Amino acid sequence: MKISRRVEVIDLLRGLSCLGVLFYHIRIDLWIGWWHITNYPQEYSSFEKNMAWLSIPSPFLGYAILLFFLISGFCIHYPNTLSDTKPCWKIYFKRRFWRIYPTYLIAVLLTSVISYFCHIKWGDIDWNFERILRLATISQNYPPANGQFLTNPSLWTIPLEIEFYALYPLAFFCILKFGFFTLLTLSVGLSLLGVYLASLGLHWVSYTSLFLWPSWLLGAWIASLYRDNKLSKLKIFPVSSTLILFLIFALASRLQKWEEWTQYACWTGFYFTFFLIFLRLEKSISRQKENLIFKSLAWLGQISFSLYLIHFPLFKLFGFIHRSYFQEKPANFIITLAYLVPVCFLAWIFYRLIENPIQQWSKRSTK
Repeated sequence: MKISRRVEVIDLLRGLSCLGVLFYHIRIDLWIGWWHITNYPQEYSSFEKNMAWLSIPSPFLGYAILLFFLISGFCIHYPNTLSDTKPCWKIYFKRRFWRIYPTYLIAVLLTSVISYFCHIKWGDIDWNFERILRLATISQNYPPANGQFLTNPSLWTIPLEIEFYALYPLAFFCILKFGFFTLLTLSVGLSLLGVYLASLGLHWVSYTSLFLWPSWLLGAWIASLYRDNKLSKLKIFPVSSTLILFLIFALASRLQKWEEWTQYACWTGFYFTFFLIFLRLEKSISRQKENLIFKSLAWLGQISFSLYLIHFPLFKLFGFIHRSYFQEKPANFIITLAYLVPVCFLAWIFYRLIENPIQQWSKRSTK
């Protein structure tokens, strides 16, 4: 059997996606906000007001999580796109468990410690032991009630990822028997069912694969196109035009506050096309791998899981520390962005001490 080679630019894409999520979340606890600066301009210097323009993209970057889903679908399906592949589902599930849950559980423990410390030290109201248990049991997305723990609401994606992993054997069978088009059509139908159920008041389905499966399957489809070398045939101009069109609709959907499902659809189209272009230009991009920006983004991509798991509680902790010294959130967006440095450093420590050792052990033990 041929060996499935590593796709180098995937780490770069992970880094871009993670950076987008960080820019989106850092504003909550570590920036005074655009609204406050524009409504009380007399309270801020010209430099602070000018630097506030750097924050303009950040409200739109929360949808970068869709790029994570696309990458996840790509990475899970790509090794199985070889013609003679026969997956061993027992090993597959073992690897998925050890890849996700132990690191996730330690991140939940760290979140709990930070939340309790903020509760004791500054009276943070987000401390909630019941919701910590919901996190530990990966049940926070489901009834009864929505159990998101507001010290780390980013963790809503972990149960969703597990749903995607659980559905993959079924998806693999359907791909072999019926093809991608049939499976994608079915998933879009299920997504529309999720939209309908949400309109009836069952909002929790919006956090499940019933609604978001198409984005993950599109990533798996890209893996098949990439394996068959079909992406090299894409014409850059029409695909780039499609990317711009999706971006216009995506921005309009956010600014005009369209229905949530239409916003997700527009941004999924944008990130899907972005992913295609990135892989189409893989050789050109890879030639820049010694570039400092490339290396930095690839490094972020390497630690992206750890960074994603713990960034939100660290932002909250640094937000409390900053306000305890300066009595308000940072007004200068440069200072806000500076907090990315210690957060990324601590995520790297978490990766080196927790995620990577567990990952290396699981690789050896599940061969």
